[in-house]
Amino acid sequence: QMLAKEGFSDRYSKENPIFLHEFLYPLMQGYDSVAVEADVELGGTDQKFNIAVGRDLQRVFGKRPQFGLLMPILLGTDGVQKMSKSLGNYVGLSEDALTMYSKLEKTADSQIEQYFELLTNLPLNSLPENPREKQKLLAVDVVGQYHGKEEAEKAQKAALDLIGKGVTGESDSVPEFSLESVDFPAKLFVIVSASGLCKSGNEAKKKIQGGAVKLDGDRLSDPFLNFDSSSELNGKVLQVGKKNFIRLKM
Repeated sequence: QMLAKEGFSDRYSKENPIFLHEFLYPLMQGYDSVAVEADVELGGTDQKFNIAVGRDLQRVFGKRPQFGLLMPILLGTDGVQKMSKSLGNYVGLSEDALTMYSKLEKTADSQIEQYFELLTNLPLNSLPENPREKQKLLAVDVVGQYHGKEEAEKAQKAALDLIGKGVTGESDSVPEFSLESVDFPAKLFVIVSASGLCKSGNEAKKKIQGGAVKLDGDRLSDPFLNFDSSSELNGKVLQVGKKNFIRLKM
């Protein structure tokens, strides 16, 4: 029955390895439903098999099978993989208003309707036609849910100010990135990638070599520029392109 799981049967037929823990995980999650006597289990569509295992185990133990309520998978800000902190393509619920706004206003055209559908209560037939206006409306609405309408509007104004004026270390309204996650000494491209302003080290190298990266307003062109400690960067603003800013903090 385990081989019925989507992906397992394909790997088995192609003689690709399937590891023991991959079989144990659905069993352990399924037994949770037995232990808590679950009536309903909520999960993403990728959890369909695991929830079904829980139903089967409940029957084995003489319990009433739970209902499974499946929700669509929310794509991350990269528009490719599901939203995940480990992939760096996420919007954190506890992030400050400007950081949330800055991420959401860059939502790709291909996924913006999914974000409106899953993250807001706004009717899809009332959205503005202009793609840029859609992005701003989405960002203000979602930020407003967690920080209030006033803070959302402040974040929007701050983001527009950043784009219009440019920023340096003296600017106040800039989202922050902690350098604690970076092992020093570190190359510039590593820091740019770790900050989330680029999706990978290779992308960071290309952006730097292409002249798209600035530190406190000074353009940097060497991706292998070395920084011995976080104190060299503390408080400075890293910029990639015209719209992406982040303040580096120890």
